[in-house]
Amino acid sequence: MNTKSVIVVTACVISLSCLGQSNVVYYGVNSNALDVVFVDTNLSQKAKSAIVADLRICLQEWGKNSELRLRDNEGFAGYLYNSKTCPHYPEEIEFPDNIVSNGTSGVALQISKDLSDAYTNAFKFAAANTKAFAAANAFVEFVNSPAFLNLPPKDLPNYFLRNDMTPKEIIEDAQELISALRCQTYYPPSVLSFAHTERGPARKSLWVRIPESSPSGNRKEWGYLPAIWHQGKWKFCHWEENPQYNLP
Repeated sequence: MNTKSVIVVTACVISLSCLGQSNVVYYGVNSNALDVVFVDTNLSQKAKSAIVADLRICLQEWGKNSELRLRDNEGFAGYLYNSKTCPHYPEEIEFPDNIVSNGTSGVALQISKDLSDAYTNAFKFAAANTKAFAAANAFVEFVNSPAFLNLPPKDLPNYFLRNDMTPKEIIEDAQELISALRCQTYYPPSVLSFAHTERGPARKSLWVRIPESSPSGNRKEWGYLPAIWHQGKWKFCHWEENPQYNLP
């Protein structure tokens, strides 16, 4: 697969094209600009732009709590501090925070080769699962809308899957389930947050972490809800290891 095809799919997934723009992300309440530099000097500008686009998705809301802290720290010029773990990233990957000197432009956020390699692999994975990746943003938009909150109970099994509840039970508990889900605001996922696992109704199920926040005083509490690609659509999913029911 060539780089151009990968970038096209990625742009579809995150609904943002940064091709031809500078490698800059924005953080903090005032959306402060911060340059981005890459350890891997062999990355194309198109690949760099796609990575920066995904970083912007992560920082757009969650990053409003981020602060730039400059000090000599183990060879770095500082770090980008955020007290909350990035809800867009899988647990095994940390959001980049190392700040390095960047010549006359001051400082920049450094992207390690391990992280850029993870992104490169994720772009290839996106290209192999185009329909599901493209549908993720539409799913987020829908669950944030009044249409979801006013969903007829009979339709909830189309958007919610539990292997410890039958579809009939989901319908019966629809109002309670929707009331619990309406407390959060949902955000587009990172391209890194999609993965195939053996957990789920299929031998290899596609999952995604949907970032979410809920109000907590003057701040937001951050987390994520898992969703599964099931029967050609995304559904919030709760999957017990020893369920009462074994749904197809």
